[in-house]
Amino acid sequence: MGKQINYWMDYENFILLAEKALELGCIIYRRRADEQGKIVYGNDISIVTANVSDYYFYFPQAGKIVIDIINGRECISTIHDSGQAIIEAGFSIIHQEKKKITRSRLWCSSGFYREDGEYINRSEDLTKVYNSLARYVKKLAPYTELVDVYISSRDKDYGKEVEYKHKEYVSRYCIDKMSEGYKLVASL
Repeated sequence: MGKQINYWMDYENFILLAEKALELGCIIYRRRADEQGKIVYGNDISIVTANVSDYYFYFPQAGKIVIDIINGRECISTIHDSGQAIIEAGFSIIHQEKKKITRSRLWCSSGFYREDGEYINRSEDLTKVYNSLARYVKKLAPYTELVDVYISSRDKDYGKEVEYKHKEYVSRYCIDKMSEGYKLVASL
């Protein structure tokens, strides 16, 4: 469980979001872009690179961070108290050949259960940082009404093309790519 906002956001706009996280006092963690995949971190924007799309914004005032080894790879643990100090974030991958843009998100845990069964809520400080970043996401990737067409499987419209209107958070760059025939997808 947690707080989450899904969005389609390009790398350039994500840099602005990462800069905002740094301004709010976060340290940025990511996996190295090599076969070893070790976790690296930094407190300046140079840690954000175009070849790694998933990041953690670590807010030290909210608690410690724990790096576990799972299947021989370093991983930032989000299931115990270190999950109370991080916000997951990323940018969309724009697949040129497939003309698809993957969805990304801003997410933080709402809390965790200790071994004794006690539930520990996320800190108010991390909630404030998350809310500030979520508001900024909404500026970088405004709420946009989209219309998709699908083939209905409902009895009254079965087999007919039906319009589906929905609103999503999409950056201007991704909207421009959609006008070139790119599709927004959850994942590949």
